[in-house]
Amino acid sequence: MQDIISVERSLLYIQQHHVELFNCTAHEMKEFEYLIKNGGLNENDAWIIAFNIWLLLIPDKNDIIYSAEKTLYYPANFLIMNELVLNYSFKQFKRNHHQKRTIFIVALSIANGINQWIYLVMEKYNLMDLYERNKARRYFDSHLGNPEEIKILAENQARFVKASVKELKTNSFNQMIKNCCDEAINISMQYSHI
Repeated sequence: MQDIISVERSLLYIQQHHVELFNCTAHEMKEFEYLIKNGGLNENDAWIIAFNIWLLLIPDKNDIIYSAEKTLYYPANFLIMNELVLNYSFKQFKRNHHQKRTIFIVALSIANGINQWIYLVMEKYNLMDLYERNKARRYFDSHLGNPEEIKILAENQARFVKASVKELKTNSFNQMIKNCCDEAINISMQYSHI
């Protein structure tokens, strides 16, 4: 995990202590690693999604904000993140749940849900070439590529944003977030009785 999660791969402005806290939490709660699976992005990238979601959920006295630079490279991810923070189920969860374990579990559950939703969008809107491209690399390092790779990234982001906007008009994203929050609460409750 130490080599996957980093300040540089976060979509948010953060400090190193956030990375260390997440890694420590992940180490303490290894029994929940099964929640992260391959989807539209590989498993390592799903962990980075989980880290970004966890950052949005943790009570931090300093506001965590979007990285302006990363919005240029990853507009699809910011579209999804904006939808997430506006989602009713997500806001309710954040308002009502403050236990470390539950926050971590929901971050993993939503990350997996988003990763599966990304795959659904790719499959439904004939973007499987993006899936093939993503499974062989670290997606969240794409902005570090050469100019030709950056150009391809921008083109692919535009294609995925267009498809995502269409899919967001359905209820699939909101239903997925609700299901993930419910799943995380149930898992956390099961572990609190052990």
